[in-house]
Amino acid sequence: MTHLQRIDYRPALDELREDEQRFLYENFDAYGAEMLVSGDVIRWEHIDEVEVVPAPRIAGLAGVLVKLLFLKNEQRYHLGIYYGAREAILPNITWDTAKYVLLNVAYYASQPIAYKGPEDLVPIAEI
Repeated sequence: MTHLQRIDYRPALDELREDEQRFLYENFDAYGAEMLVSGDVIRWEHIDEVEVVPAPRIAGLAGVLVKLLFLKNEQRYHLGIYYGAREAILPNITWDTAKYVLLNVAYYASQPIAYKGPEDLVPIAEI
């Protein structure tokens, strides 16, 4: 099974664009005992798994307009954090935003966290 590989440095927000930083200030915070995801408090030891999947695109003219006007032709992702019978989702985020969140989990979590998603997004380990 694939897990996030622990890291020994805290990820830096200053490597993200201003809109990515603003999204994180409004929806995510991580510190020693827990993290906050869209208002939900999640203790590190309760996290079972994290998953990153490409966000679906809307078909037709509406999808093209959203892509051209708002997404600047970049792929978006949904990041799910599963803890117990609950889940917290960060929807429609950029690759770099997903990477920042996952690196925080890899830095703070005291136990191995199962990971599903792109293998080249963050360091992973087979356990």
